[in-house]
Amino acid sequence: MTNRLQLKWFGGLLLSCSVAAAAAPVHQHGLAEAAVVVDGEQLTVRFRAPLMDILGTEQPPADAPARVRYEARLAQITAPQPSPAAQCEPVSAATSSVDRLFPEQEGHHSHANQDQQDAHHEAHSHHQDVENEWSFSCASVEQLKAVGLPFLDTFPGLTTEVVLLLPAGQNALRLAPGETRISLE
Repeated sequence: MTNRLQLKWFGGLLLSCSVAAAAAPVHQHGLAEAAVVVDGEQLTVRFRAPLMDILGTEQPPADAPARVRYEARLAQITAPQPSPAAQCEPVSAATSSVDRLFPEQEGHHSHANQDQQDAHHEAHSHHQDVENEWSFSCASVEQLKAVGLPFLDTFPGLTTEVVLLLPAGQNALRLAPGETRISLE
């Protein structure tokens, strides 16, 4: 029981650090991060990548068609695929959306003059990241041998650094561009 509590605490700490790192100014295009945590029957996968690598821009959508394109691109970051033998069922998902990334859109606020508008857009032009998290409940967690991130095929320029927090211990690995499978063995 103590080991499980320690793993849960450490997993929470890692995910918290990941969130804190997202707020830090360090931002490297072409480099994504993932965390895979197995705690009891629960699998949690977190993915973070520079918005530029997903959308090709960090600017808010200029119009309704751009907004639709952004949402379609973000929707390509699909749920991870745990080993089928582990019988994992989705429990929750927190995914990035245009509304979460760009909470203030044209029409939702007004600017008194062009200088204010330019300053506003400058303030929102900082580096942003896409952050998604999925949780699964696994009936046969002992059969969980890998987790696939099939959407990485859609973003072939991304290298993904992965942190693993598993019952057997912690580890880290790097997925080269085009690699989509995270081995848990």
